[in-house]
Amino acid sequence: MIEKIITINNELCKQDGLCAQICPMKIFIQETKKTPHIEKTNHCVLCGQCLAVCPASAIHHSRLRKEDLVQIVEPHPVNEKAMMTLIRQRRSVRVYKNKEIPADVLEEIADSCGYCPTGAHGQQGWVRNITIVSGQENMKRILDLTVEYMRMLKSKLEGFVVNYLSRWIPEIQGGLATLPDISLRLAQYEKGRDVILYNAPAAIFVHAPRNTSTPQIDCDAALYSMMLLAHTKGLGTCWMGWVQNAAAGFQVKSFTALRDFLKIPTDHRVYGALIIGYPKIQLHSIPPRETRINWIN
Repeated sequence: MIEKIITINNELCKQDGLCAQICPMKIFIQETKKTPHIEKTNHCVLCGQCLAVCPASAIHHSRLRKEDLVQIVEPHPVNEKAMMTLIRQRRSVRVYKNKEIPADVLEEIADSCGYCPTGAHGQQGWVRNITIVSGQENMKRILDLTVEYMRMLKSKLEGFVVNYLSRWIPEIQGGLATLPDISLRLAQYEKGRDVILYNAPAAIFVHAPRNTSTPQIDCDAALYSMMLLAHTKGLGTCWMGWVQNAAAGFQVKSFTALRDFLKIPTDHRVYGALIIGYPKIQLHSIPPRETRINWIN
């Protein structure tokens, strides 16, 4: 573990206590109106909030460089109407053009998830872990391995023990409820039709260390941020649960072929996956969606 050294320049410090107020780990302590003192720097999660809020640039952090900070010129760059329109227009896409996505576009989309609302990954700070797969041969490999996983899961769900235990365990009942969907997709695969990856030209996987506090939530937020940015670039995306499960070996721990193909670190797990490409069909309207709100005042 690399030691974190944090200091405050007494001559520059305005003694406003902003760093003490904003630090999520309470490393900066200001008990009276004077320069805050610093405690337990090993708890720092490298969020950079202290550097970003200090008006006098009085804070020095050994792991974060001031020159890497980007100045905020427009506090609200997108108005609420435009943002709501973006959220509403983003739809799941399952019909794609046979057109490759430039590598730099995929990387820019992947980079965006570093700014989504997620928890720090322990001492790694705010690092997000993304695996991008593109190319017809690689995508075919993902499809084949996902099918292999689904066949193994189907066999397990159809077994006597699982069906017997399902009488008392709701989670198993939920698993059995997926059998019709699994059977449908496998049947289509046998006929040469892809209703798993939908012939998309690329896929993005999000993975995180297993020992972090909220890895599933972190990766969910990362996926959604990439989906929104992809939409602004004229790209379509679709959240892929079966591919994600295959990469994680969900309910079939012996299946590691897809995670091995993706070269996922042994201490990580894949918590999210999406396919991405140029939509072949353009929607002319937005289907209605309902939100049920319950107020507690």
